[in-house]
Amino acid sequence: MRQQPFDFQVKNFLLNLARILGTRIEKILDLYLYVSPDTVRILEVVEKGGEVVGVRLAVRSTKRQDVWYYTSVGWYGAKCTCEGNTIGGKICRHIIIGIMTWNMVSLLKYGKDIDLSKLTWLNIGEKEI
Repeated sequence: MRQQPFDFQVKNFLLNLARILGTRIEKILDLYLYVSPDTVRILEVVEKGGEVVGVRLAVRSTKRQDVWYYTSVGWYGAKCTCEGNTIGGKICRHIIIGIMTWNMVSLLKYGKDIDLSKLTWLNIGEKEI
């Protein structure tokens, strides 16, 4: 079986993520383009059984200078130190960035996307994008 080009896989993943979140692709693309070494730091990649099962990140705040939010994303849930997630229990932009980063690490390391249908917690929470 021939593998799809990398850019095609990323595009499809972002489109699926936007669909699952019920948001416009432009919002997802804004978050995707926000990610750089200056704004997102990978703190830990968790692997098990030949796949990436989660990531821990530090994501710089877009509104507050010198503030970083710490985010963990994995198969069984996600948590962020921002007010939206800590107080409101919402799926924040930092968690969405975590999902995208998790997928990119999985693509680069193993050549496969994460399965968004397994993230049942993504459909339950209120979104704050």
